Amino acid sequence: MKNIDINKEIETKIPLKFNKDGSFRILMISDIHGGVGYDKEHTVAAIQALVDNTKPDLVLLGGDNAGPGIIHIETAEQLKEMLDGIASPMEKAGIPWAHVYGNHDNNFGLENKDHQPVYESFPHCVSKAGPEELWGCGNYVLPIYDENGEKILFNVFGFDTHRNMGHFKNDFGLPDEMQFYICNNGENGNGDTIRFNQLMWYWQVSEEMEKLNGSKIPALAYMHIPLPEFDLVTHYRDKCKFDGHQLADVSCTPLNSGAFSTFLQRGDVKAIFCGHNHRNDFSAKYCGITLAYDGFLSYHACHMDDIRGGRVLDLNAESPAEFNTYMVRVRDYLK
Repeated sequence: MKNIDINKEIETKIPLKFNKDGSFRILMISDIHGGVGYDKEHTVAAIQALVDNTKPDLVLLGGDNAGPGIIHIETAEQLKEMLDGIASPMEKAGIPWAHVYGNHDNNFGLENKDHQPVYESFPHCVSKAGPEELWGCGNYVLPIYDENGEKILFNVFGFDTHRNMGHFKNDFGLPDEMQFYICNNGENGNGDTIRFNQLMWYWQVSEEMEKLNGSKIPALAYMHIPLPEFDLVTHYRDKCKFDGHQLADVSCTPLNSGAFSTFLQRGDVKAIFCGHNHRNDFSAKYCGITLAYDGFLSYHACHMDDIRGGRVLDLNAESPAEFNTYMVRVRDYLK
């Protein structure tokens, strides 16, 4: 890795700050699966209802914002039209929002690097492409400052978890016949994961921010495809404070990238949020780190009305490492 320009890494289009009462609320939604032919009316109404009722200070889109199948994005113009809809609740309210990519966003030929300028063209989108030398697109950190904008109190790290193991084999020149296995005995587990140089980047940025700030900064890491530890906690529910629904196998990667161990060793990431498995919305705690799904928001891809919604993270400036997180559901706001 080359030397980190920490000032460039922490720069954001809109500075994020805790409110005067010490609060800061994050809403994460994922698996919208928008694009040509999606149910724009219901999808936008659902996002609007969640935003209106939770009043977040930052909204995170957790991947699979577009696609798959008959619902798709092939051109930048189609992406812009889709985002004009799903981003409108945040844009109208002046709420900063950010995104990471999922395994379906680029299914129809428009690469994520070509998605990025379309996202960033929106005035309140604070996502960044991230360093070009890293695997993927959309690896970045969003610092959240105290109300005066002087001291960083919390970080949000976004990670690209890429697509699937077929692409992983192609990226690293591995034979097509190579097989990968997963422990949950399900048919799933073909997802890719965070790559090594992404973790190197995270570690360097975290260290430099600690030096800059004079103290370690608690953080949220968010991504699309869950880490293997999401499956692990389902086998130790009583010990891991398991809460919520698991109505599908955990479709994690079959390769353990060491991301969880890296976060644990560095000691700043206090929560990891993901999407991908539409029928799961559980949270659990493992080695002091909260692992949580955010449900899903699609109206045409493996949807279940009782799960559809998003996840809230409530922070307090006095103790940002001690947060509250919970699911909010569209059905509670739209009858």
